[in-house]
Amino acid sequence: MLVHYFTNRGIYYGWVVIGVMFVTLFMVLGVRFAFGVFYVAILAETGWQRAETAGIFSVSMGVYAISMIFVGALFDRFGPRRVFPVAIVVLCLGLMLCSTIDTIWRFYVYYGLLVGLALAPLGFPTHMAVVPRWFVRKRGLAAALALSGVGIGSLLIALLSQWLIGALGWRNTYLVFALVMLPLLVPLNALGHRNSPEELGLHPDGAAGSEGQPGKSTQEGFTIAHAMRSPAWWLLLLAVTMMGFIIMTMAVHQTQLSVDLGYDLATASALFGLTGLTRTVGQLTWGALSDRFGRNPIYLLVTVLGVIGVLFLFLAKGSPQFAYLLSFSILFGFGYMGLSPVYASTVAELFPGRHLGKILSVLDIGFGSGAVIGPWLAGYLFDRFGHHDYTLALLILGMIVTGLAMFAATRRRPVYPTGVVPATTP
Repeated sequence: MLVHYFTNRGIYYGWVVIGVMFVTLFMVLGVRFAFGVFYVAILAETGWQRAETAGIFSVSMGVYAISMIFVGALFDRFGPRRVFPVAIVVLCLGLMLCSTIDTIWRFYVYYGLLVGLALAPLGFPTHMAVVPRWFVRKRGLAAALALSGVGIGSLLIALLSQWLIGALGWRNTYLVFALVMLPLLVPLNALGHRNSPEELGLHPDGAAGSEGQPGKSTQEGFTIAHAMRSPAWWLLLLAVTMMGFIIMTMAVHQTQLSVDLGYDLATASALFGLTGLTRTVGQLTWGALSDRFGRNPIYLLVTVLGVIGVLFLFLAKGSPQFAYLLSFSILFGFGYMGLSPVYASTVAELFPGRHLGKILSVLDIGFGSGAVIGPWLAGYLFDRFGHHDYTLALLILGMIVTGLAMFAATRRRPVYPTGVVPATTP
């Protein structure tokens, strides 16, 4: 009935799927990225060390990384209609238990284990594995629209978290999020998703006939074993590991860094939210531009913008002026944080086929590994030296490595399996 409703109105159902992913990513990853706001409140209340508190998030990302070994295979077999609702139930259970925390080890179990386990099938790789099933010509734009839910969610959920924490405390705020997500996201994903356009008698991009539709041999495509024999695979793994290190370090520590510079939690949360908002603008911009002008120029441009943004943080440390923090939020968010849809499109073009969910998931072990190290290491370096300089230097180095690795990956194109038609990478 839902499919017929949109089809009868001339709306390609792939855009409905993108809408479902937008709402899911808005709430799920919005809450994940809001950990930095909770981090400030938890440190203020408990007096725990920064490294051990950030370690909670690192453990969740470690569980995420390990789980990705299995998530891709489960997703390719059962599809989003089955996998996403179950993961949402586990996520909400973990957040409900977080509302009862009275010791740090419970936090490690409830958030580190349960939330980390749930986020694995609800994250970037599984959602981005859905996009190529529905879109070919408009893949970059479609991926950017779905991922814009992350950026907008980062803004609004961060601001909402700050307000709710002030009114209810951080424990009850986790409970509120769980009670909202459970009845909304479970039926939305169970009813809204379909495995592929072919299942509905449709074609990718809503094209008539076979236009835009991959052939059967392309649908089989690369296996994990075949993809891993390509230098491009290892370059992408290096790039996504750096992305995990950088993005999740800032997700945990950016708000506290602003507080360290003398700003209150409301202002710090707003700055973090602004980074999420400019991330959305960047994703939409780079996704569409990379479809038209090619991926390679975008890799280098977002790297330059991200590096300049972090240099503004160095200036802010020397002279804590609001304009420096504002410049960082805009340039880092719009630049480096906007890279995700371009990365996803690159993977889909280099390693096309029905195993894409598994390929993205195994690559995302790198993202999780970087996210394990980054937040904890940043907390340790601050506990040890009392400043963020070493962390900021590592972020700049990591961004440069990301841009160069992504650029080089498209220069080391994989040898396609017999019968697979190579996708055109702009």
